[in-house]
Parts: sequence; structure tokens; C-alpha cells
Amino acid sequence: MTASRTVLLSVPLLALAMIVRGVRDDEGPVADRAAPLADSVAEFGSVQDERGWSYGYWDRTRDADRRYDPASDFRPFEHYGNDPRNGLGSHDEFTTGPLWYLEDGRYYTSLWAEGGHANSGVALGEYAAAEQWAVRRWTSRTAGIVTISGQAGKVMPWGANWGGECRGLIMVDGEVVLSTVLDEQEQDYDVVVRIREGSVVDFLIAPSPSIGVVKFTATIRPRSTDIER
Repeated sequence: MTASRTVLLSVPLLALAMIVRGVRDDEGPVADRAAPLADSVAEFGSVQDERGWSYGYWDRTRDADRRYDPASDFRPFEHYGNDPRNGLGSHDEFTTGPLWYLEDGRYYTSLWAEGGHANSGVALGEYAAAEQWAVRRWTSRTAGIVTISGQAGKVMPWGANWGGECRGLIMVDGEVVLSTVLDEQEQDYDVVVRIREGSVVDFLIAPSPSIGVVKFTATIRPRSTDIER
């Protein structure tokens, strides 16, 4: 096998077809119909670390170097359910259902089955000015080559501070494999990576500095038949 060092650092989502991290594209067919190893929507739940999924955030405002380190900067949410003050879980213009959140009425930082919401570094009424990224994490229990695919985009803007773009990133063991602008044009994405047992895959939603309701789903499937279960 000939190794490749191809890594995606930052590209528009429309330009993304497939990014290979550590493997060549001709090693075998993508297993489009293979049973998923993980599904961020179907496996979303009220228990941290269940089926490998964790839900948390990164407080970039309080980070001295302002660079995300998955080993030390990920903080798990402690609250799950409805958010009556923020109103994301029961809004009449979109549906999130139960969600993980940091502090209702002070920060918008939250995650639900199909997406999440970052918090802006710009003060918004009673909400604190703190740049916080929502982070959905999957920890692998297998090793091999996988395809991560899903949909990403902004569901709806709310006024001036919600009407701009957000950012979405995927990191595997601290390495960025996808970085894209999230706007009102929902797009499909597809990325191929090599994982090991214990690999940490983070899906991050960042303010830019605008915030908003973001859809960011992920399905992880084995790409080759030699996946180690």
C-alpha cells in the first residue's frame, strides 16, 4: 500500500468530493450500503459515552492559546432535556427535540440529534459574550478505513447576529479532515479517514462570529472489508 499525506485543511463544502487521510483512493470501493459503525442521529441519547457518543463544548474565550486540543479542551455537557429559556427544544419554526446544553438562558451552546448551536463572542441581550464551540464526539472501538458522511448547513437565521455564516469542522485524533462554511444552503459531505481503536472523532460547530441553528449529521461506515471489529 502506498501512503498518501492528503489532508483537508479548509475548503468550501461544494468543492468537497472525497478527502483521503493516510490512504489512497484506489484501495477499494466505498461501502455506501455497509452497516454503519455509528450514526449521530439514530444513536443520539441522554447518556454520555453511550455507543461511543459524547456531547460537550470548547470554551475558546477562556482558552489561553485559543487552539482546540481534543485531549484537554473538550468539556462534557451536564444538562439534558428541554431548555425553556433558550427555547431551542420547543421552537415553532424548527424541531430539535431534547438536547444537551451548557446553561439555559445564559449560553446558547447545545447539541441535539440532528445538529447544534454555538455561542457567540458577541453579547446578545442577556446572553454572555463567550465564544463556545459545540462538540459532538465519537470514540472508535474499531480500526480500519471508514467513510464519514452526512449533511451540514444552517437551518434558519434569526436577525443580524444569526444571519451570517457558522463553521463546521471534523477532527480525527486532533487532525482537521474537514473545515467548511455552514450557511443556509444545506450540503452533503463525504470524507474517508483511517481510524484506530480509541480514535477520537470530533464534530465541531463554531461561531463566525454569527450563530444559529445548525444541522450537522454524521454516519460512519467501514470502507473496506478488512475493518477490525
